[in-house]
Amino acid sequence: MELVQLKDIGKILSGSTPSRKNKEYFKGNINWFTPKDLSKIEGKYLYEAPEKITEGGYNSCSTNLLPANSLLFTSRAPIGHIAINKNTCCTNQGFKSIIPDESKINIDFLYYAISRYTPEIKNLGRGATFAELSKSDFEKVQIPLPPLKTQQRIAEILDNAAALRDKTAQLLTEYDLLAQSIFLDMFGDPVSNPKGWETEKLKDICGVGSSRRVFVDELVESGIPFYRGKEIGALSSGKSINPDLFITQEHYNNLAQATGVPQIGDLLMPSICPDGRIYRVSNDTPFYFKDGRVLWIKVDQLKVNSYYLIFFLRELFRTNYSNIASGTTFAELKIVALKKIKTLLAPIELQNQFAEKIGLIEQQKALAKQELKEAEDLFNCLLQKAFKGELV
Repeated sequence: MELVQLKDIGKILSGSTPSRKNKEYFKGNINWFTPKDLSKIEGKYLYEAPEKITEGGYNSCSTNLLPANSLLFTSRAPIGHIAINKNTCCTNQGFKSIIPDESKINIDFLYYAISRYTPEIKNLGRGATFAELSKSDFEKVQIPLPPLKTQQRIAEILDNAAALRDKTAQLLTEYDLLAQSIFLDMFGDPVSNPKGWETEKLKDICGVGSSRRVFVDELVESGIPFYRGKEIGALSSGKSINPDLFITQEHYNNLAQATGVPQIGDLLMPSICPDGRIYRVSNDTPFYFKDGRVLWIKVDQLKVNSYYLIFFLRELFRTNYSNIASGTTFAELKIVALKKIKTLLAPIELQNQFAEKIGLIEQQKALAKQELKEAEDLFNCLLQKAFKGELV
């Protein structure tokens, strides 16, 4: 397929931000997007912006009006979020957006082409504080350009594969919502405690703390995996991880003897987890973790079921995190605050019944996760083939 530079298939524009000192600039009806807005969307389309500016705000800065069916690409903080706007809009300075020449390129094909080459585009970013993609570098990016009818056919095939992937991902979300609904039905809201359960501080029913400190010079290239908050967060979401930090078996054995190591049923969470990213240890594969940035709840299963405790804490954090966490830059959970959490102690028999129901849901989720992986693999395979000329 013929390769063309992006500057030859459309007009590339940057954005800007009106002065925040004038609050009136942000009380208008012109859609104005920032990179964080693209991190929250599902699918490829953008509609209404969370923040809108006035005509005065628009005229006060160098942002540009983008017609519907333009391609928005974040060029910093971070590089690589992509979307198609379905309404006229403008953006802040964190974008390099493309108004496509419709006589040359199909907007949906362009979306998938940029998606395919995003890893290479990211490598073009420069900067000491954060990587930023320049307009000139973005304009020179090359993509394949088959005839318009072929572009449309490729986009339709990829749309179908993406729809299958997204439908399976939505099923996982629905399972999570079902589990949350079962918890609330059985136990009520953790904050208001409408069922009047007895409460105890978490420290009185579980061990609450963190690990013993492991210093940087004690890390090695292979051995027992050593997890930070980001790995624990990924594990809590059921994701597979490839650890890149390790400690020696001897070091692990010494730590196990001195302070113990996580056991099946224990809970671990990043110190910043307003979304309830709590990992339940489910097997005896050895690992250790970073002190402070990962919190450790040693669960006494005779007093509280760890599945019940996960959902209790998730629901509590969802509705009351700001009153539990602290910090000026970001809200972080402290061990002392975690210890003081008043835990609803529903009868252990009821907790165990809840755990059985969650176990059945987890079995279905495991099947859905496998289906999602297969759908993602299919989409990625088709995406690669599309831009090698092997799809149609």
